[in-house]
Amino acid sequence: MDQGEKSHLLEDEEGAPKSVKIPVTGFVIGIIVFVHMASFTILVFDLSQYTYSVYKDKEFPNATLNQSGKSLCETNTSSKEFQMEQTIQSDTARWTVYISISGGIPAIFTAPLISTLSDRYGRKKTLLVPLFGSLVKSGLCFMNIIMNYDVNFFIIYLFIEGCTGGWVSSVAICSSGFADITKAGKQRSFAFAILGLGVGVGFLAGTLLSGYLIEAFGFNSPVIASGAMVLVGIILTIFVLKEPLSEENRVSSVHPLRQIKESLDLYIHGNKDPNYGRRWQYIILICSFNLLSMAALGKTNVEILYQIGSPFCWSPIKISNFGTIRSVIQEFVGVVSIRIMQCFMSDDFISVIGTLSAIGYFVMEALSKTSFELYMVPVVGCLAIIEITMIRSIMSRLTPPDKQGSMFGGIALFENICFMVGSVAGGAIYSETVAFLPGFAFWVMAGYNVIALFLLIIFYIGSKRIHIQYKEINVT
Repeated sequence: MDQGEKSHLLEDEEGAPKSVKIPVTGFVIGIIVFVHMASFTILVFDLSQYTYSVYKDKEFPNATLNQSGKSLCETNTSSKEFQMEQTIQSDTARWTVYISISGGIPAIFTAPLISTLSDRYGRKKTLLVPLFGSLVKSGLCFMNIIMNYDVNFFIIYLFIEGCTGGWVSSVAICSSGFADITKAGKQRSFAFAILGLGVGVGFLAGTLLSGYLIEAFGFNSPVIASGAMVLVGIILTIFVLKEPLSEENRVSSVHPLRQIKESLDLYIHGNKDPNYGRRWQYIILICSFNLLSMAALGKTNVEILYQIGSPFCWSPIKISNFGTIRSVIQEFVGVVSIRIMQCFMSDDFISVIGTLSAIGYFVMEALSKTSFELYMVPVVGCLAIIEITMIRSIMSRLTPPDKQGSMFGGIALFENICFMVGSVAGGAIYSETVAFLPGFAFWVMAGYNVIALFLLIIFYIGSKRIHIQYKEINVT
């Protein structure tokens, strides 16, 4: 961590601005995050459904209708058509595993590297790297669908994007940009709220648009929309965004491996200062975070295939509507609930409540047999994302001001790994179990959350036995 970053982190509350007004640059950064996240989400939903359609047409051209003229959802589960549909689902799920690996593995290494390089070369230049990577991916996917090439070529396109860091790298660079233009305290907290809103609304917009575009114009229209959104982000970055990192605050050299080592130091050595968190607390929290993230980030592709298949057989619009309802409920109800519960609960206990809601989400999803039951899943799991937010807050509370950057860098590294591992595990499990128990993957994800619940309870009880004088740190 360079001296400029340390000076920002070590600012006391007296130096924090009384106003939370954010410079115009902050709102431009928020828009860039929004368009990149929306672009990514549209393609996730589009490519999964396109690949399912390709496998269906390739392996069973008449899968839409049987001899009686009924859809696959209305056929007997022992019929040839139904069994073929299960095979198509299995093949598509296996394809999502390859896609997750191809994009996830390079991003694990490149996202932290590109984010670190932004301290030397500035935020604008490095932000263009993941944006251009996503634009190239969208262009190649467009050509692939137009020319009707093999869907396995998508694996190469996702690998190319992964080598440029993807949306994870974009969010990390934009986070650093917000830190450059704000002071510690309420102003920075509000800035990170804008960042979170950009990510959440971007996911919401991508989910909503994908289904309607597929239904109205076909599978290539979401790809065009995805590329157009990234292009907007590139234009904003080049012509509108003012460089957040001043020349005097840039580092003369960067050491990516040293940065990664520093981000893991808290889990190896803990804090020397007894007024802050213990090593065992960090280990329990990061293990809980990883388990919860694997379930939360790994469920998207599995949910799409689950909803396409029997007994739901949802259209792209219904799939988009579900994703939209889920995002609205969890994003807005979750935020409001956090504010209310913080009036009479500790962050530690709120994380336990959120994990219980997440368990209910996955159990309800695994047991659903009708569309109504599936629509009730987000209602049961309305608090199913607050536990991850609370863990970030708790870890920030445990950490000294001069180690905040390294701590969040470690979380970003683990989050990237969890995104890949969760997606791969979810797709692999669904592929092997869809024929006899389609909801089994959700039982496994519920299991991740159960283990995390026990860890968080241990943390809650154990933390009450030690007395730590926490310093107030405003981090969102």
